[in-house]
Amino acid sequence: MKPETSTAGWGVEGEGRHSEAQRRMLNAVCGDLAKQIDWHGCRMDKDDWRHFLCAVATKAKFVPGWSSGEGDAGFVCLGKSSLKTTKSEMKTAINIGIDIGDRPSDQGIKSRPVLWCDAVLLGMGLNPNDYR
Repeated sequence: MKPETSTAGWGVEGEGRHSEAQRRMLNAVCGDLAKQIDWHGCRMDKDDWRHFLCAVATKAKFVPGWSSGEGDAGFVCLGKSSLKTTKSEMKTAINIGIDIGDRPSDQGIKSRPVLWCDAVLLGMGLNPNDYR
C-alpha cells in the first residue's frame, strides 16, 4: 500500500497546528502499530508510538540523560509535544508510521506488515472490504 494513495484530510501541509483529521489518523496508525509491531524487541503502546513518530518527524534532539550513579543514564528526547506539531510535521509522522507498518523489514524488524484497521485504510483512500 502506498500512503500517498489518498490523504483524506490528513495530507495537508503548512506551518499551522495540525488538523483534527490528522490527529485521528495518527492515533489510528499508532494503535495498529502498538498491537502488531515490536520496535527492535521493545513493545510500545499507542502513546509511545505517537511520541516516537512525532520525535522523528520534528527531528527531535537526543541528549545523554541524568546519571544517579546507579547505572546507565540512557538518553532523553528533547522534542515538542505532539499537540504542537504543524500540519507538515504531522503528515510526515503519519507517513513514517504507515511506512514502518507496511515494510517493517526495511527497519530491521522481523514482523509481518501491519493489518490496518478500517480507519487507516479509509484514510488512505482504500476500501476495507478489499482487505478482508
